[in-house]
Amino acid sequence: MPRRRRSREVEGLSGNYHDAWVERPAEPVRISDCAFEDETNAILTLDDGRWLHVRLVGRGELANDSVNEDRLTACIEIQADDPAVANMDPKEILSRLQLVWNEGCWVRHWADDEMDAEAEASAIAKAIDTLDWLDAGDLPYDLSSAERRETLLHREVKAILERERRIRVPELKVEAEWQRAKDFTDKRTWSSPDVELRLSSVELEVHLGHSVPDVVASWVEKDGLSHSMLIEVTVTNTITDERIERLSSLGWPVLEIDISRMGGTVTRDELTRLVLDEFAGKRWLHHPVIEEERVHLVVLMQQEEARATEVERQRQAILDVPAVEWRERYLDAFRCRWQEQVSFGDGLPDTVGWRQARSDVSEAIRGLEAHGYPASLLDEHPLRTVIARILSFHDSAGIEYRTDVWGVINAILCDRERAKKWHTLYLIALKVYPQTLTEDHQEKVAAWRKSVVNSIREELETYVREATYDRLIGLLFPKMRSALNEPFGTSLYIPEREREYDGPIPSGQSGNGTAASHVGPSVPRPLDDVDASLLQASGYAVGLGQSPLSFAKDYVRQISGLTVEQVIHRLTARGVAKNRWSWS
Repeated sequence: MPRRRRSREVEGLSGNYHDAWVERPAEPVRISDCAFEDETNAILTLDDGRWLHVRLVGRGELANDSVNEDRLTACIEIQADDPAVANMDPKEILSRLQLVWNEGCWVRHWADDEMDAEAEASAIAKAIDTLDWLDAGDLPYDLSSAERRETLLHREVKAILERERRIRVPELKVEAEWQRAKDFTDKRTWSSPDVELRLSSVELEVHLGHSVPDVVASWVEKDGLSHSMLIEVTVTNTITDERIERLSSLGWPVLEIDISRMGGTVTRDELTRLVLDEFAGKRWLHHPVIEEERVHLVVLMQQEEARATEVERQRQAILDVPAVEWRERYLDAFRCRWQEQVSFGDGLPDTVGWRQARSDVSEAIRGLEAHGYPASLLDEHPLRTVIARILSFHDSAGIEYRTDVWGVINAILCDRERAKKWHTLYLIALKVYPQTLTEDHQEKVAAWRKSVVNSIREELETYVREATYDRLIGLLFPKMRSALNEPFGTSLYIPEREREYDGPIPSGQSGNGTAASHVGPSVPRPLDDVDASLLQASGYAVGLGQSPLSFAKDYVRQISGLTVEQVIHRLTARGVAKNRWSWS
């Protein structure tokens, strides 16, 4: 007998159809009784190649006599009117027949009802696995299919949470804005990572005031306190703002699990993974911490704005005070601090006056900085020592020195090599603030001055100072300003005998046999060529032991259009020379 297949389909809650097939395989059977009468067509082939269409009619009955028990007596009747067929032997006819046979199929089967039931049960099982089937049970009879599916999913989510007792919730993220003055919008963010919660209880559709959340889940934190959250399961319809507001008013976190974001059919395994571990379908509709952090961020931005406003107010207040007044405040505070310290001997003073003087010094330094003076290190070594010495000459009394003015000068004369670069400042101060000294001391000061001047004119570096703080010192001690504006004693100084080279030097002057004589004849060159020639010539100068300044003087005699200072500037800009006196 051929195989038998049956199918059934059921309509799920979503409106989708779920079908299933069941099958009985082909099988051989024994026949205990039959009565048949059947006809079929056949093709009979003759010796001469002709084909004849014949009809076979079969009849039979089962014989149940004692001799021929269960013997089937069959009779095949060949209906043909061709003489060639009528005279043929029946066996030969049968050997020549080719049946025109179509595959047999069942019209009706005794197991059809059983197979239909199996197919329907299988289709329902598919619908159940895809969360698309729910028996009426204790549900109201008037619920729609969509409402039944919602109920099914809610129950399934609760079953998953009750079974697994855990859920991974997404991160908390806050973005806050604060509109500041001048159309500036400040933005801040805060976040905490996702976390897995171990649940202590799961309840379905608990009435909480006028709200009935789908699920209420609770857990216990490490501090031993119990916490709860509401879970809303969304299938087709989105949650309205009004519902979110009602749930949020309860004060608990509200988490949405949106099944529709999974796309297509959702199986039980997929729903379990979505509920427990995935974030694709989850979002916080409300969380108290988010609101708290948003408020906190706004408060921080408001406080920062207030601080910035206060800083700006203070800065403006500082700028409203002239720089010359800050100068006076600084020098007065400097003196007061020293006077407080004098009374303590070698001990560290701890008086209200000393602390106030320190504070006044710091405030004055901030005031000078606000006015653009490089005063940040004014109370640090070595600037503090420099100011104390100059102020001692200004006041004709030792400041931060327990001695008279000559004691201060004597301390200066004992400076180490490194500190000698400030000596030009002290000599300027002694010149503008004359001191009453003995003849012997005056001679020592004159010798000191002569030594410094000769060193500078001989282009030695010992007493050459950087002019970074000259403007600041000129503010603090105005009488020194005119002398500070002169380049003598700074890296910008060019000895008087060399000032003739400050302008372009005509070409054609003979060299003095130094490195500059290697640069070749003077011709107009592009800037890059000039630098290339300059760098090449400076290499010879290094080998000959020339200083950058000496090299520059020789170089400008050979190359027209450059000054000594321009050559020095190019050498330092290219990193070849450190300054006028030494190579890199």
